[in-house]
Amino acid sequence: MNKTARSLNHLVEALNDGIDFHQHAAAESTHPGHRDLFLEMARIKSRIAADFKLEVAVQGSEPDQDGTWLGSVRQGYADLRAGMKKDSDDIYIAALEAQEDRVLEAFRDAQDKDQPDRVRELAARYLPEVREMHDRMRALKNAKVA
Repeated sequence: MNKTARSLNHLVEALNDGIDFHQHAAAESTHPGHRDLFLEMARIKSRIAADFKLEVAVQGSEPDQDGTWLGSVRQGYADLRAGMKKDSDDIYIAALEAQEDRVLEAFRDAQDKDQPDRVRELAARYLPEVREMHDRMRALKNAKVA
């Protein structure tokens, strides 16, 4: 696997963690507005991941289909904490905001000068959407705290 495919697969894993977690949080949410937001973010991440997977295949490699084991652990921890609270949406929102931090960081890292041109190009193309999702989740978290 070449460096372009490896780097794109790293982004796919970060996106897959977010997709899985957002879908899970939507299923657990008791607030329709939160549920809709979580599902919308999962759809956006799915679309971006599909483009990256296509590029990985073009590079002659197998695209990752799963997230990371650490993403699963974080989701499980959020479930555990949510089970101890009457309104679990607050727990999921905080955990999803932290997940958005990780995705945004991965996209910023992908723009490093040491990355292949194609990786930097694709990361730059989708960075505005990634940043918007991050900012929306952060705003929701901050509104819940206030």
